[in-house]
Formats: sequence, structure tokens, C-alpha cells
Amino acid sequence: MTSPSAAPVSGYLSTGEVGARIGATSQYVRELIHAGVFDAIDIGIGDRSRFRVSAESVAKFLRDRAVTPSAA
Repeated sequence: MTSPSAAPVSGYLSTGEVGARIGATSQYVRELIHAGVFDAIDIGIGDRSRFRVSAESVAKFLRDRAVTPSAA
């Protein structure tokens, strides 16, 4: 387990938190990280990645996908 001082405290979210915000699974969030959609850091040690995603990149993701009503 990562000690609290080693993990970013503010401005970053776990893949589970991001998934909850965008309505997706943690695995899909990791796929989006690998595709370059989210700005993320890897706080994992060894072979297993533990990503933290920039809260701003999540906000941008949601802004870019906002649906606005069309004028009738």
C-alpha cells in the first residue's frame, strides 16, 4: 500500500473515482489513460501501475462531451 505522503493529495483522482464520475469502469478509465485522453501519473511500484488522474483532465473530458440542446 502506498503511504499517504507518497500519493498526491489534491488535484488527482483514482481510476475508481474517475469511473464513478464519468459512469464507467476502472478498466475503461485505464484504457483512456493509455490512449492519452486523461493526464495521469503512475504512483505504482514495480510492475503494477497505480494511476492517479488529473481532476482537471476529468473536468475537460466531461466539458468536451457535454450535450447541448439544438435550436428548434
